[in-house]
Amino acid sequence: MIIDNLTNAEKYISLHKDFKLVFDFLKTNNLTEMSCGKNIQIRGEEVFFNLDEYETKQTQKLEAHKKYIDIQVVITGEEYMGYTNIENTTVSEEYDEKRDVMFLNGRVDKILATNQNFLIFYPEDAHMPALSVTTAQKVKKAIFKIKK
Repeated sequence: MIIDNLTNAEKYISLHKDFKLVFDFLKTNNLTEMSCGKNIQIRGEEVFFNLDEYETKQTQKLEAHKKYIDIQVVITGEEYMGYTNIENTTVSEEYDEKRDVMFLNGRVDKILATNQNFLIFYPEDAHMPALSVTTAQKVKKAIFKIKK
């Protein structure tokens, strides 16, 4: 798992051949004004994103993926993201290959996500998104999916 300020995004482009594509997209597109949607294609099924608005909650499901790396970017609002290594979890819902998700049980550390930073979750990184910082608030977030 990686968390850093968006101004430092260039430091991470060497970690995956498609990270530059995502960070360039973020630089050249105003996601604040973009309509929400699922599977917004950047390069087919290799690189796409979901843009979503929702209310944060006190608890969420802990999840992990096998086929895709997530780069999550809060556009408006702020939320806590729970994180732990998948080795520290037990499976609560078996892996769904079509949705590329499995749900887990385990303790997490909370990380604050704002519109100033990005978080990269690899398949070994279990994460719990959309947690309230204090009370529920509306958040707009982009979740980029990069085939590993």
